[in-house]
Amino acid sequence: MDLPALLADLPQHTWNSRCIAQLPLAEDANFTHGLLHLVDAEGRAMSNFTNETWGITITDCYEYCNTGRVPYYFDFRIFAAAFTNFLLPWLALTAQLPYETSTPWDNLLSLCLAVGSPALVTYSLALTILNRYSLRTRWHSLHQTALSRAVHDKYSDFSVRIKAIQFLLQEAQQVPLRASQERGWLSSLIVGPKNQAWWRNVQRRLTRTRRGVTFSLVAQIAAAGVAWLFTVTNSFIESRGDRLVANQLGSGTLWLWLIPVIWGWVTVGTQLGSDSIDEALRADVAYRAKEPPIASETSVTEKGEQRAIMVRSGLAVQPHRVQTNHAAFEVPPVTNLELPGWLGADIMGDEKREGPIFNYARVFTWWQLAQTIETALATTVNNIAIGQTCKPAREKVIATPWSHDRRPEENLAGDSYTAAQYCGLDLTHGQILAYPEWKEITANVWKRIVIASFVAIFVQWGTTGSSVLIAYYTPTKGVGCRTAGYLLYGGLATLIWMLLQASMMFSHAALLRYQREHRQAPSMDFRRPSIASPTLPTSTPQGYERTTAHSVLCGLAVTTRLLGKTLAIGNTLWLLVMALMQYTGVYDRCYCRGNQTGLGLDKGWLVLFKTEDDLGNYATSPWAGGVAMSILVCVGSYLFFWLGSRRSPKEV
Repeated sequence: MDLPALLADLPQHTWNSRCIAQLPLAEDANFTHGLLHLVDAEGRAMSNFTNETWGITITDCYEYCNTGRVPYYFDFRIFAAAFTNFLLPWLALTAQLPYETSTPWDNLLSLCLAVGSPALVTYSLALTILNRYSLRTRWHSLHQTALSRAVHDKYSDFSVRIKAIQFLLQEAQQVPLRASQERGWLSSLIVGPKNQAWWRNVQRRLTRTRRGVTFSLVAQIAAAGVAWLFTVTNSFIESRGDRLVANQLGSGTLWLWLIPVIWGWVTVGTQLGSDSIDEALRADVAYRAKEPPIASETSVTEKGEQRAIMVRSGLAVQPHRVQTNHAAFEVPPVTNLELPGWLGADIMGDEKREGPIFNYARVFTWWQLAQTIETALATTVNNIAIGQTCKPAREKVIATPWSHDRRPEENLAGDSYTAAQYCGLDLTHGQILAYPEWKEITANVWKRIVIASFVAIFVQWGTTGSSVLIAYYTPTKGVGCRTAGYLLYGGLATLIWMLLQASMMFSHAALLRYQREHRQAPSMDFRRPSIASPTLPTSTPQGYERTTAHSVLCGLAVTTRLLGKTLAIGNTLWLLVMALMQYTGVYDRCYCRGNQTGLGLDKGWLVLFKTEDDLGNYATSPWAGGVAMSILVCVGSYLFFWLGSRRSPKEV
């Protein structure tokens, strides 16, 4: 082999060329007089310099090419080109992630949670889509019943109300919602015909404030996608095997999850602002059925700001009857439900935070709300179907058949007590709760959690795994600094998702204990400790003292959440630092080039004596496999998001 000719063919002004210049190579022979430990493509020792010689051992690198002899060199042109073409478009694309929170800090936290854990943002997206799909399929039969002759002939607009309520529940997953029978408001919204316009206006406002496809979204996705495609094209046409291009290809693939996830959120639909749902619920006055007794010459309803469905977190207020009026649905002050924290930290977790990325924490509370309203609607539809009217309590002595000559307002003109009975929301049939008991959570809910978890892992490791594949098989083959960095990022991202999932479960268990106490004593003031004293007046609300087991649950909910978010911020910074280290040449040293991380000091070696064509023949297959894998993951995941979000042909 002609060693001088080979050295002339190698790229100049690179770390490899500077390292080779320090080696004791014989210029006119095919051997090195035993001064170097040569290796082949698999790292096996060679006695002579031949066509099969790829490089040297890592011990020789430390001797001849250490930082003292081959100092660090920063090439600004390479950094500027890589940063501008391969990192900046992805950083710009993060602006299209779903934020819609209530504070700048929560927006920044959403960014760190999404970039630090693609598994988490994908999990929230998949859960949102599965919840919407479940609601559509379950409520389809309810809607069909409302369209049947038995119901439609009596109350033709009730099917429209069901669709409006369904739309609210689908759109409102990004905020915490609570239902309440305070003063009979929820039953009035569900039964009262005068609230038809209110429901239409809610749906109309939420439709106007939905996020759509914008020019900036298309432009930023196109910029990031085209930059990545140019990298792929350049890799296979001009620079196969180039280590620098492999770095750009691997780091770019690591961000590829942004495209299907962002398009998925746009497809499923989110609200543009954090307060759009609250404004839609508060914009118009609604009609509430009055408490009995009602004089025959007065109206049975009154106008006011509805208190049935509110953007609020925590426990649902439990109405209780007073002795003077058994249908008053009085509620205790909401301030009584303020729960003490754990070492100053909130125990309710991300369920209370507004924003789509926090939808993962509302999977149980959203399902509980949907179940409550669905049951009330089904009861109402069945009563209309059999022709049962809703009249004030004073008229219930006489059986009043449904009159087709009268408007629905006259057949459903009940007071707060009879309206609650009509839809099954009176206090004798149960209480409206925020948190379902573990045994009440159906198998379908757990099934959606499992499917969403699978999708999250699929997207996370489908893109991270592609980067690992490219880095691992780019010579020197093995776990080096880049491969280890990708594995660390993917592992931390998965751990963050698991910690926040665990925090949600612990928080739910802790809040269930508070809810059980509140159900037994609706007037309980959780801000006060439980102190039994004969000097306290009997009207003073009792307090609550956490048990040791309850405190442990609260502590686990807080610590797992804080740890997960801290790791998310750190993992986001690590992703940026890792990219900068690749583009600035920090990895150009013996430890990283010799893959000492995985091969160790004894087996580590690095490539020095191969041209780009030689490396290209070796790396083409794993590069093509990594690129194909990432594309399939993006296409497959978005196909799932699209199929789950699209409207069924049967839907009106």
